[in-house]
Amino acid sequence: MSWGHRPQEGEWLVNSRILDEAANAVMKSVRVIRDFDVPYVGSCSKDGKKVYIDHQLPMHLTYRGKRYDIDRYITMHEVVEMLFEHVLHFQYRDAHQLALRCERALVESDGLAWTAYNRFCAKWIKAIGSRKKYPNPPPDIDLQPEIDEDDKTTLRRMGAKRAAKTGQNRVR
Repeated sequence: MSWGHRPQEGEWLVNSRILDEAANAVMKSVRVIRDFDVPYVGSCSKDGKKVYIDHQLPMHLTYRGKRYDIDRYITMHEVVEMLFEHVLHFQYRDAHQLALRCERALVESDGLAWTAYNRFCAKWIKAIGSRKKYPNPPPDIDLQPEIDEDDKTTLRRMGAKRAAKTGQNRVR
């Protein structure tokens, strides 16, 4: 809250309109690409201009007769995570937690139950995360999450052997 601001009634509550505007701005600010193997389901390019979503993840989730756009939620998560990690210099784990909170607020403001969305995500995280190899990773994928988590196995599965050895943020 800025100094001297007198909040209006309801200003302290999560506002669906504001979340919608934020999600629309986020979706316009990046290019979403679904052509690659993305080990953690979603990731950003190193320059933050692209969000990569694994080619296998469905684009939509239908819940109680309504269809929800999954790219909207994953993209919000990835952009918020990238901003906290690369602009504000948070550790990946902390940036991820903050991004999850934004993602959840957006999911719930759209009327989708978090438990349904979380169940959907858990299924796909397990399926995508259990691949033996990721032969087609994005060429400019940000490997900082894998490096921060010391996930050498995933880096090797992506063919990023140098990153696994040295911690350098490069696939090849």
